[in-house]
Amino acid sequence: MRQIQLFLTKEIFANWRTKKIPILFIIAFSVGILSPFLAKIMPNILTSILPKEMAITLPTPTSSDSWTQYYKNLPQFLLLAIVLLSVGIISTEVEKGTLIPFITKGLSRYAVVMSKGLYLFFIWSFTLFTSFLINASYTAYYFNDDKSPHLLLPLFGFWLYGIIFLAATIFASTLAKNTGASLLIIAIFYLISNLLGIFKKITHYNPFTLGSNSINWLTGKSDFTTYWPAVALAIFLIFSFFILSLMIFKKRRL
Repeated sequence: MRQIQLFLTKEIFANWRTKKIPILFIIAFSVGILSPFLAKIMPNILTSILPKEMAITLPTPTSSDSWTQYYKNLPQFLLLAIVLLSVGIISTEVEKGTLIPFITKGLSRYAVVMSKGLYLFFIWSFTLFTSFLINASYTAYYFNDDKSPHLLLPLFGFWLYGIIFLAATIFASTLAKNTGASLLIIAIFYLISNLLGIFKKITHYNPFTLGSNSINWLTGKSDFTTYWPAVALAIFLIFSFFILSLMIFKKRRL
């Protein structure tokens, strides 16, 4: 446990020095601030760019529009940024040989994988909850309504959805020989996750639904309790990726 704690500390300081953590915090703040702002001004933007002869009445924006914008921005910016900045989290160090001094001095390979996994878990949780609180504050400021009654369930679903991809990132980086190969594995994994969305009959069992059904849970149009099979499979997938990562890295030549 002490090895994990020490290497996790090293991981945090290393990512702070390379400006990765500050970049992620800037993105988290931007997503939290801009999502309600864009929802607020979007009708004015559309009105200004449409021809004057097209007289249409746009609905008044609500808190639901703000959260819709927020959950559209999260995968495109925050989650994507974390994955891209971490895609070579193990393969890069293996390629450069920077892990060899730690391993030869007694650091277990188990501690390496777990500390890097914990780092991604903490940075994703912290940046996600930070952006969520900022978005909730600005949404309450811009939109005083009750059209978004269920805030925590979609947040939990998207948080778990993000962990799936971060666990897949660890697995890809452990399996691949370099960053490019890791990125290719993640791209294939993302493609498969999208293809599974085609099969509507397995929606309640599809763990990737946790990242695409946020607005329905937010507004109460869909019952989250019917998606517990998807939650269970998501947890199973996360643990499977970590176990496979540990098994592969244990036998990998440094």
